[in-house]
Amino acid sequence: MGETGEKCERDGSGEKCKRNGGVDSRESRRSRFSRLISFICLTAVLVCVYGGLREFDGPVAQHLRAITTPEGGGTLTVPWMAFVSHAGNWLGDGRQLLMVSALLMAVGWAYPPSRGMRTGIETLWAHGIATVLVHTVKHLVGRPRPKFSTSGDWNVAPSLVSGFDSFPSGHTTVTFALAAVLARRFPHYNVVWFGLGTFVALSRVLRGSHFTSDVFGGAVLGLVSGALALAPWKEWHTAVETGLRQAAIGTVWVFALLWGLIHPMESGWDMSLVMGLGAMLVVGGLWGRLRRWWNGPAVLGRQASQAWLMAIALGLSLMTGSPLVMAAVGFLCVGLWVSGDQKDEMVEPSRSKMIVRDSELVAVVLLSLVVLVAGRGAISL
Repeated sequence: MGETGEKCERDGSGEKCKRNGGVDSRESRRSRFSRLISFICLTAVLVCVYGGLREFDGPVAQHLRAITTPEGGGTLTVPWMAFVSHAGNWLGDGRQLLMVSALLMAVGWAYPPSRGMRTGIETLWAHGIATVLVHTVKHLVGRPRPKFSTSGDWNVAPSLVSGFDSFPSGHTTVTFALAAVLARRFPHYNVVWFGLGTFVALSRVLRGSHFTSDVFGGAVLGLVSGALALAPWKEWHTAVETGLRQAAIGTVWVFALLWGLIHPMESGWDMSLVMGLGAMLVVGGLWGRLRRWWNGPAVLGRQASQAWLMAIALGLSLMTGSPLVMAAVGFLCVGLWVSGDQKDEMVEPSRSKMIVRDSELVAVVLLSLVVLVAGRGAISL
């Protein structure tokens, strides 16, 4: 081995050199530094989202109490809310979720080539991790449920008393834990899995069992639990980062839409300028992302693809007009950029994956634009 840090080995085809020493050490330090920055940024995103949702806790709980009849344990007077409340409560119950695992394992036993047995075991493992984590946090935090405190204010105080276990939502945690596993094994149906998790989370708020920040905590804890169930124990730190990344991406988008639905559009030339700039970023990002369909081969550099997606995210955040949403999206973009592969490799995904991903992207952008332009202030609290 010479001074340059190259170690050469001879084989039948010639000489192969493996680079080690100083270069590997620098790469390792750079990787650890990037992961640390990414973790800090993702944590900052979740703190911003949590802080914003805390503002909604009291008003949402008070509004729901005003439209809930006291008879029969409380029934919502709005039909669709009552349906979501009951259906989501049933869907997120532990017995139904255990049946999902049992069904998957039964399919895997009857048809071994399928991924049913492996996925069923992973969902059971995710269920167990989520249950342990959520009940530990619940009783350490000791937050009162909305029926005991509609203001949303709370102090951290460990408690084993029934009704003082609001944060985080157990139904939401376990549902998102299973959704994370199913999304990894059946990625073409990601919208379904996470859509069901969001449905359960909404039902817990409408039912008056949890505050909005409680279901946010449940979603984050559930995604981390699912990531831990999918990864080897030695890679637990990578799994936690993966779960936090998924949670940051999903919750910041939901928070942005909720902000738009609750806060009316502000008037003034400065707001019009910000909206216009945001719209330009969204259109430019979509054009850059989708132009590969007109350029022949479906090939796009990773950095370029990531940059276009970030332009869309930043544009939508500007259209909310909320500094908190803009800060959260800014931290998210920095965290994803730092943690991503900085080599501009050329990747060619399958056509079916491209169709699914781009269709999901267009649907998300269109829904966001409808809410941020036509649905501003639709929910009055």
